[in-house]
Amino acid sequence: MIAVFGTIILDAYTSDEIKNMAEYIEEICSPLDTVGWASAGIYSFWNYNTKEILYIGLASDLYVRFKQHNGMLPIDDNACKYQQIQNYFKEHKKLGYTILVQSPLSQPIVQRNERMYRKFLEKPKGMPIGSYVGEEGLEHIRLAEGQLIESYRMSTGDIPPWNRVGGDVYARKFATKGNFLQIIKAFSMGDTQNFLVSRSTIRELAGNPTYEWFEVQLHGLRMMMLTMGFSYKDALDTQLAFNPWFQTILDRIEEENYMKKELIV
Repeated sequence: MIAVFGTIILDAYTSDEIKNMAEYIEEICSPLDTVGWASAGIYSFWNYNTKEILYIGLASDLYVRFKQHNGMLPIDDNACKYQQIQNYFKEHKKLGYTILVQSPLSQPIVQRNERMYRKFLEKPKGMPIGSYVGEEGLEHIRLAEGQLIESYRMSTGDIPPWNRVGGDVYARKFATKGNFLQIIKAFSMGDTQNFLVSRSTIRELAGNPTYEWFEVQLHGLRMMMLTMGFSYKDALDTQLAFNPWFQTILDRIEEENYMKKELIV
């Protein structure tokens, strides 16, 4: 079910870095361009010291949702984790934050890009926009959230402490303990032996277009791994069989020694 996803990107921030972190997220997951990844994705807050997963959520616009959770945009306290985050920072210096991202091909229409879509589709304000390919991106995050929260419950006996309810009921039946081991644990552990994990943090990708390009290219392999249950080698062999030109991308990645880069969060 987690077919269009693939790349897990970790980072952590202090209470003084909230504004900067929001801008880093915007840089790589903006709904206003096709660079990087879609704005719609799964995110997780986690304890930087213990690696405990605190919350798994979804967002149609990761940048906006991050700002809401951290008190940068007005929203009812019951609709965000602002109080939990404030309490956390009273006792901890850093809070872990991870995103599981989708291809920009799954970018939905959100408030910040609606005007752009209306102009492109010649739909005046007030007129329904209708069906569009990005709608699948919203469905994907809803199903993925439900699947992952249920996988967490299956493996630990309860949902994450900041989650109030489980996710989508239909999605729960697709949950497996394998999801917990392969994806959820990676949200906080950041083990680069897990190929789904980005070799760079959110802030590193925002500041280094080359690293971002590398991770975007690797995203396709990760999609195959999650969709078809492939190993990294199987996904790579399949990609090269259908697209021999991908070897030039691999050569560039190897020249930079990027796959051996240490991930420091």
